[in-house]
Amino acid sequence: MAQQKNIDSTLVTFYPISFDSISLKAPHYLDTATFHANEFDALGREATIYSTLSNIALAHKSMRFNGLRPIGLDMSVPTFSKYIKTEKDLKTYLSLLPYSEIRYVMTTGDKEQHLNFKFSRQFFQGFFLSFEYNNNYSPGSFSNSKADNNYCWVNALYSTKDQRYRALAYWFRNKIEVQENGGIRNDSVYINQMESDNSAILTNLSNATNHIKVSGAGFQHYFNLLPQFKKETTTENDSLINDSIIQRRFSLGRINHSFAYQRNQMFYNETSASMPFFALSDTLFSPRTTDTIIAQSFRNSLSWNSLGYQNYSDDIPFYLYAGVDYDFFKIKRYDYLEALTINDQSHSQFSIKGGIIVNLFKSTTITGQAKLITLGYQIGDFDINGQWRQYLGTTERNYGKLTVDFNMRRQSPTWFESRYQSNYFRWNNDFHAATYLVLGANYQYKWFSAGLNNTTVNDLIYFNQEARPAQHDGLVSISEIYGRFNLALWRFKIEGSCSLQKASNEDVIHLPLFLSKLKVGYSQPIFKKAATLQPSLTVQYFTKYRADAYMPALRTFYLQDDVLIGNFPFIDLALAIKVKQADIYVQYSNMFLLTGNHDAFIAPHYPMRGSKIFIGINCRLFN
Repeated sequence: MAQQKNIDSTLVTFYPISFDSISLKAPHYLDTATFHANEFDALGREATIYSTLSNIALAHKSMRFNGLRPIGLDMSVPTFSKYIKTEKDLKTYLSLLPYSEIRYVMTTGDKEQHLNFKFSRQFFQGFFLSFEYNNNYSPGSFSNSKADNNYCWVNALYSTKDQRYRALAYWFRNKIEVQENGGIRNDSVYINQMESDNSAILTNLSNATNHIKVSGAGFQHYFNLLPQFKKETTTENDSLINDSIIQRRFSLGRINHSFAYQRNQMFYNETSASMPFFALSDTLFSPRTTDTIIAQSFRNSLSWNSLGYQNYSDDIPFYLYAGVDYDFFKIKRYDYLEALTINDQSHSQFSIKGGIIVNLFKSTTITGQAKLITLGYQIGDFDINGQWRQYLGTTERNYGKLTVDFNMRRQSPTWFESRYQSNYFRWNNDFHAATYLVLGANYQYKWFSAGLNNTTVNDLIYFNQEARPAQHDGLVSISEIYGRFNLALWRFKIEGSCSLQKASNEDVIHLPLFLSKLKVGYSQPIFKKAATLQPSLTVQYFTKYRADAYMPALRTFYLQDDVLIGNFPFIDLALAIKVKQADIYVQYSNMFLLTGNHDAFIAPHYPMRGSKIFIGINCRLFN
């Protein structure tokens, strides 16, 4: 009898929600390393630094240029995107045992708390249920800067025993409730510490709030056109007969269908408006505002692809897909004070799409995909992507991986950029579609990677110094060189990234010239290796630049020319201990303020978060 392989029953893998990712991509493994245990803020987990608003879970914008968005009517909320989970962010967790993970973080000085809970279970063969809940609550140290955000989602995956049919249904809900103070009125009061109590420093807005709800549901399913082969097998004593499945080498592919519904509600409320803050050019004035936007989308997609029953883990020899999308959108602007619908719009779109993946010689992968809006709103917009991935050397002696990326797209202005009406801001613009050309190259070898990107935009749409959309006539380009590394050396672990970037026209795009992140940790076994102690140090830095200002009534960042921020380090010190499946840690954030230098702003008129002590625990359970 053949020897049975041991299976790690505590191993948890996950896939993005797309079915194709399950067959095309290698599974992702949950990161259970103590090195990342103290990274509870979604903004701290990426290779960039975000401009934000003095507190966690508020509006944010990456300091690296990223002006691209999917073509078609945009349902995203960019300034809160890292705290909002929609169908593209959902995961299907796969675990042999029921899996739960709990994370709880609190501060010692105020009532700030963070809670995250994940759960996954296979209830019977072929049926998996995955769930996640997250809450960020922080009262903030400055006046009117509280954040209370939460999201939850659940999805159910079902696959027939022969894997010919698979279906997934999901639901998600995000609720964001934040106070908006518009930044402090006089930066020097904070810089010179004229007032020791941050909550007593005067801010531009005292009673403004943003409420955002993003919810939705949907399902996707596929059907393989050819059935599996079955073969009867017998046990050694011939007493039992079983059916075993033999995977096909040839397949006619599968038919895929998906439906998605999403509803966005964005509600800005202010009980007594601050006229000087909103007095920009032709801004309308109201003593009170309750501007509300409700946007709904219904999306249907039907496609065919060449996948069958096998999983390829990034090395499929050939893959082809083609399909069509039909989308319907409805946007309504409502003023509760006047009980009046200001504007009501409906749009529909019909798109065609296709793509291909070809692997050659087990070392070269060529990928291409395209989408074109052929009918309806934003007709003529397109998105073309291509990638060439080349492994250098042979399988036995590999010298790294070279990747070259190409993207060209045409993007019409969004409904928000074209036509908007509220108590404070109103515009009706006739903008041209913008065109983007993005070229990138990346080289990766073991623990190090480096690359460069160049983005050229014609007719760029941006928000100007008056917090209104404007269009640049002509070309503007953004060039970037970046590097990343993840090195384990003896008991040390070092992880970092850096970026050097420059825009050809700094009148319409403001970026820091240089930004970097570095984290260093050291692991020491204790208690006869029953536990591991790990101190770590995290440093973030960006050069001075004219960072974009934030307009709460629009939930949008816009250009400003008066204030420079940057050229200081943001330093966190953490001490974690790992005991079995639990990580317990203490973190002291923003040690830079111990120097007495308070000229540390993360956005114009928004100081960096103050120094705090965090206590947290991450616990994983298998039962």
